[in-house]
Amino acid sequence: MSDSKKTVQIYFHWMDIERKKKGADNTPYSIDTICAVLSTLFSDIVKKELQDKKHDAKRKKKVVWLESVDDLGDGNFNIVFKSAKYDQSRKVRDTDTMDELGIQKRPQDGDEEKTHFCIRLRKGAERFTAVLESNSLGITVSDVAIYLNNKFHSVQEDSTENYSYTVSFEMMLGEDFLVELDKMKKINLLRITIDIAELGGDFQDFAGTNEVRSTVELYLRKNRGKGVNIPKNLISNTYNQHKSANPKKQIKKIAVEGANDSGNLKIDTDSIHMKHSIEVDTFQPTNEVSTTDFFDKVNASINEMGV
Repeated sequence: MSDSKKTVQIYFHWMDIERKKKGADNTPYSIDTICAVLSTLFSDIVKKELQDKKHDAKRKKKVVWLESVDDLGDGNFNIVFKSAKYDQSRKVRDTDTMDELGIQKRPQDGDEEKTHFCIRLRKGAERFTAVLESNSLGITVSDVAIYLNNKFHSVQEDSTENYSYTVSFEMMLGEDFLVELDKMKKINLLRITIDIAELGGDFQDFAGTNEVRSTVELYLRKNRGKGVNIPKNLISNTYNQHKSANPKKQIKKIAVEGANDSGNLKIDTDSIHMKHSIEVDTFQPTNEVSTTDFFDKVNASINEMGV
């Protein structure tokens, strides 16, 4: 039984798993096979000893490990990650009495933190919806990507399978972009960031070059003249393409510059991340979220939002 409740934010992402050939094989990409590979990876990890599960994110001075996985079948998983940030030894003080209690942690001691993460296969698309609990003391989606790719790499080194796999995440966009766009009275500039390989022609030579960024920016400016604007429907159609679940889409970012009633305004898709607040049970004294209640509330949110 939980002791109290708190409101937490959850963030939505697209999750893709890229398959690369190790040898000659023309087997078509199958999302069912990808789900099976992912299931096997999680099963292999949870069976390991804790020392073998962990990944040391030295730059963040934090260790991360996969604590548990509930495989729901058909590419759906409820996952608990744990982490411990170390090298944070400080003097401790009782904030009621203000008495100094001394240093109570060694540099290698870390505060254990739980972060919830779930994966849902999006019906009709060869990609997944991923939902992460927002926990400033826990881990980020980039930590999840590094952890899973590190474990995939470890498994693949000893595997005779013809393929290797890489996990990547892309933020899912909220509807606030279109809300803010609708408020704009003047639109001077539309900037679209795309994969350089999409340009083709002479630019194809730059694709894959380590010294050159993999993306380029296209600038669309309005014609001269008072009252002339870049059409909002052009931007909203571009946005809807960007927001689609097509894993092959190449638009990476959309930015708009103009003005609304309050003055000059800049909006972009990277700053408008789909998120949602849920009220969940917690346990004291750690104030950590109840795992069962978290996944129940997330399932309800996913069904309600249709993602």
